Amino acid sequence: MREDRSADNEPLDGDVGPASVAGAAKVDAAEELRRYEVEREARRRRTNAVSGRIAVAAAVLFLAFLIYDSVNTAVEAHSKGDDWIYPPAVVAAVCAAALAALLTWAWRRRRLGM
Repeated sequence: MREDRSADNEPLDGDVGPASVAGAAKVDAAEELRRYEVEREARRRRTNAVSGRIAVAAAVLFLAFLIYDSVNTAVEAHSKGDDWIYPPAVVAAVCAAALAALLTWAWRRRRLGM
């Protein structure tokens, strides 16, 4: 009585089947590693984009607060007859210029799709 070995899916003696399967497994593993690296890079880019937006928003809020505070100080100093141009008004102008530069940079960067 002869057994039907084809149902077992095991190679016969001298068959090179498992070697070719092992070679395909190496190719599949390398392809899987490449795909994993691409997915990892995409996640890193998304995370960096979100953290960049948060940093720009925090800087905008900080500069807006400094402008508000400096203008408020300049108005109070002017009403008291103190020097209002040099410290507070200059700080407000510098912060306003920095805010304008930051918003322009962020707008151009977003428009270019970076």
